[in-house]
Amino acid sequence: MFDARTLKLAALLLAAPALAVLALAIPVAAKTITYQPQTVYFTYCYAHPPAARIASGDSVVTSTRDASNDAFLPTDTTLAPKIDLTKVNPQTGPFFVEGAEPGDTLKVHIDRIGLNRDWGWGGAIPYFGALAPEYKTMMLTPPVDDHLFIWRLDKSRMVGTLNMPKSKIGKVEIPLRPFFGTIGTAPKGKECISSLVPGPHGANMDFNEVVQGVTMYFPVFERGALFMLGDGHAAQGDGEVMGAAVETSFDVQFTVEVVKGKTIDWPRLENDRYIMSIGSTRPLMDALRLACASLVNWLVTDYGYDKMEAYQLIGQQAEIEIANVVDPEYSVACALDKRYLPR
Repeated sequence: MFDARTLKLAALLLAAPALAVLALAIPVAAKTITYQPQTVYFTYCYAHPPAARIASGDSVVTSTRDASNDAFLPTDTTLAPKIDLTKVNPQTGPFFVEGAEPGDTLKVHIDRIGLNRDWGWGGAIPYFGALAPEYKTMMLTPPVDDHLFIWRLDKSRMVGTLNMPKSKIGKVEIPLRPFFGTIGTAPKGKECISSLVPGPHGANMDFNEVVQGVTMYFPVFERGALFMLGDGHAAQGDGEVMGAAVETSFDVQFTVEVVKGKTIDWPRLENDRYIMSIGSTRPLMDALRLACASLVNWLVTDYGYDKMEAYQLIGQQAEIEIANVVDPEYSVACALDKRYLPR
């Protein structure tokens, strides 16, 4: 005969394998990681050492510098000699996301964007901007003159004010809508690409819908995804026509999730009303084609649409957003209202 103690021990031994399997099946609690940037990068690159290693489901609280690498003071009046187009758009990160492998998708929710100073800058940069000669469309006309504009940011009212002493209006006030101009993952092909250049990995798309509350999706080309972000914009019109938004620094919180086995070709964005796909290249027409073709494919793979029927729907209901027409590659977003998604 076995005593009660022996029977309890036997029961525990028999249950141990099942308990072990159950423990493995329980997801590890998501963490919130606080990271204070010590180093920033001016390229998206497979070789950058991770700033932090995080897990799918984790949130990160961090900050970003402005596009000039915080070079200016609000008392400055010119961009030169402080601006250096080889060292703009400093990126916070990269964040190595455990479990992310090439062929997966990185889902990023932007939980919070906070202005952390009361001013931002815009400017006319010689050889840069949509309405001026620049290195890819050189003309016989001279470059634009160097102008630095300092905007005062009122966080309580969420407006920006610019004095215009040479204009009849005297000053203007615009609504603030903070977003990230540059955000993405390491590019494919073991390349190191300037953070000024957008592409399939995301980066400098300058899309003014990358605001607090949206969810973004990026292709994973490198193990760990190596996610980075920066280039905070307090406000910006479509296209970033002059070449700079209201550039400023941010405090930010974001949450990541690895979508295993799901492969996408271009960055995607989702908000409460729309799904959007973003394409980047030159000429602008080809960026539009990339964005809209990617959205058609999204409707087919995720929402059960026939390809030609999706194409027809896009032809009748697509909304086209010009994200940037100043960077080395232009960016266009193709959007569709969610009311056309099956329930």
